[in-house]
Amino acid sequence: MRPGETETEKNMKQVIARPGMTDSQTIEAALRGLDGDRILHIGPRICEEEPDRRYWLLDRAIVIPAHTTVLLENCKIKLSDRCRDNFFRSANCGMGVENTERIQDIHICGIGTCILEGADHPRATGDASKQLACPCPKTIEDLIRMADWIPQESRKTGAVDFWVEHSHSYGTDAGKPGQSQCGDWRNIGILLANVENFSIENLRIVESHGWGISLEACSDGRVEKIKFQARMAREIDGLLQNVENQDGVDLRNGCHDILLSDITGGTGDDLIALTACAGEEQYIPGGSLNSTHVMHNDWSRRDADIHDILIRNVVGYSMGGVCYIVRLLPANTKIWNVVIDGVIDNSSDAAQERRSAPDPDVQSGGVILLGDRDGFWGRNLPGSIRGLSISNVICNGNSAIEVQGYVSDSAICNVLNRNPDCPVIDVVRKDGLTNVATANLVSTGGQMIVRRQNP
Repeated sequence: MRPGETETEKNMKQVIARPGMTDSQTIEAALRGLDGDRILHIGPRICEEEPDRRYWLLDRAIVIPAHTTVLLENCKIKLSDRCRDNFFRSANCGMGVENTERIQDIHICGIGTCILEGADHPRATGDASKQLACPCPKTIEDLIRMADWIPQESRKTGAVDFWVEHSHSYGTDAGKPGQSQCGDWRNIGILLANVENFSIENLRIVESHGWGISLEACSDGRVEKIKFQARMAREIDGLLQNVENQDGVDLRNGCHDILLSDITGGTGDDLIALTACAGEEQYIPGGSLNSTHVMHNDWSRRDADIHDILIRNVVGYSMGGVCYIVRLLPANTKIWNVVIDGVIDNSSDAAQERRSAPDPDVQSGGVILLGDRDGFWGRNLPGSIRGLSISNVICNGNSAIEVQGYVSDSAICNVLNRNPDCPVIDVVRKDGLTNVATANLVSTGGQMIVRRQNP
C-alpha cells in the first residue's frame, strides 16, 4: 500500500488499454481481476498505439456482477458499429437466461464529465414493436418517397397514419439473414434486472439505441444526476433517420423504493416512465429477443406493480414531440405511493434550438400523463393509480397534466401552465379523479383549470 493510500484505493482496479486487445476484452479482463471492495475504475482511454482515440469503444455490454462498483471518471464510452448490446447490464440477465435471480449491490458512478454514446451506425434501435429499416426516413416527405411500407393511399394524399409513421426504426441489421428484425432489450443503454441496492449517477447518455436506462423488478436504489440527449431523429449518411423509443429512465414491473433525482435534458420519447404493463400476451421466457423486457412475463411468479417511488428535480422535455416528461402507466396493474416534486418543462427555452434543428416544427409533447386510454398495453383499472402527490410543476408543452386513466386518494398542487390551449388538468374518463385534492393551479391563459371530458 502506498503512503496515504486507503484500503478502498488499494483494491480499486484501474482499466488500462492493452495492445492487441479490444476495449471490451480489456474491460472484461479487469472485471475478472476484481477483489476486495470490487471497484472498477475507468478513466480516459490512453493508448500509445492509438493516441488520437481517447474514448472506449464497446463491441458488447459491460456485464456487472453483484457487489461491484464501476467508477467512471472524465471518460467517454461509445458503442461500436458492430455492437448490438447495452452499455451496462446486470450479470444475472441476458440472452437465454429464463429466470433472473436476485442480486445485490451494483453501482455505476460518474465523476466529472462521463458520457455514454450510441454507435454512429446502430445495428438496431427502438423497442420490440418496431421493425428495423435502413434507411429509415424521418420526414413525411422522405417516408413517402423512400419507404416501401407506406400505403399507396398515403402516397397519393401525402398524409401518413401516426402508427405507420412510427412503425419502423433505424438499424443496419435490417434485411440481414439470421438477425432479429425488431428492436429488443439489447437496445437499452443501462439495463438492471432484479437488483436490490443499486445506484446510477452523474452520467450523460447521448443517442441511446432505445431507452437510456431501464430497471426491471429493482428496489432500494437511486438514479441521480443523469442528462439525456436524444430527439427521435438522427442525421446518418446525409439523411434524417427515425430512431424510436429513446426514453430516458424507465421503471418497469416490480420496481419499488427508488429515488429518481436531478434528471435533465431531452429525449425522443418519455423522459421518465413508470410502466407497469401486464397484458394477456402469451408467455415470453426471460432473455428472449422478441421483447423489450429481459425478464419473463409470468405474473404469477413475479410482482407486476410499481410503488414507493420519489421523483424530484426534473428539468427537460420530450424532444420527439409526441411523449411526456413523466408518464405513469398501469395496465392490468397498480401504481401507488409516488411523489413527483419539481418538474420544469423547459421546451420554451429550447425554441431557438428547435429553429436551428433539421426538423424545426417539432414541438414539445406533454408534461405529465397518468394512465392511458386502454390501448396497446392493456386495461386501466379503477384505483390503479393512488397515493400520488404532484407538486411544483411548470408546463409549456402541448398538454399539462393529462388523466387518461384513474387517479384516486391523491393531491396535486402548485402547478403553473403556460400553454393557453390546454387546461391545467385534463380528465378523460368519468370518475377519472376520485378523492383528489387540488390547490394553487394556475393558467397564464385564463382557460379552464380542470376539464372533465366525460362529466
